[in-house]
Amino acid sequence: MNPDLSIAQVLSDLESQIAHHEERETFHAGQEGLHRSQREVHAGELARLRERYESFKAAAQAAGAEVRRGAALRPAQDDVDANRRSTLSKLVARLIEQKGEDEPFGPTALAQEINDRYARRLRNPARARSVSMALRRLLAEGSVQLVKEGRAFHEAVYRRGT
Repeated sequence: MNPDLSIAQVLSDLESQIAHHEERETFHAGQEGLHRSQREVHAGELARLRERYESFKAAAQAAGAEVRRGAALRPAQDDVDANRRSTLSKLVARLIEQKGEDEPFGPTALAQEINDRYARRLRNPARARSVSMALRRLLAEGSVQLVKEGRAFHEAVYRRGT
């Protein structure tokens, strides 16, 4: 500490520090009150929103359960038509309708899918050669597009027509 300071200077310096800290204390006390009221507002909104969220979540789960229950009670379309015989060309066309616009497929994959899904509707299992003939007919109609031409050891690749 500087010994040349007068008592008056020390007192004035202490008074200014006291005034500064009093001002900051009142400022922060006011801020504390403001923050407390803001906290109460947000706590109330949070409680209200959580209650609405939980009730909406419960309603959505109940609706989902009803939809699943209804779907389980409804017979599948394939089960309804299981006793009817279908032509291979119609089954190929049905599978192609379910494919995506840019999803490539070949006769071997379609034959396997037909055998997996519709085995009971066919007298004999679908063969890739038969599916290939159906695809060539659909190509001539414009229902499918040729992506890659087939060769002796590589089958043709098609996609759904536009």
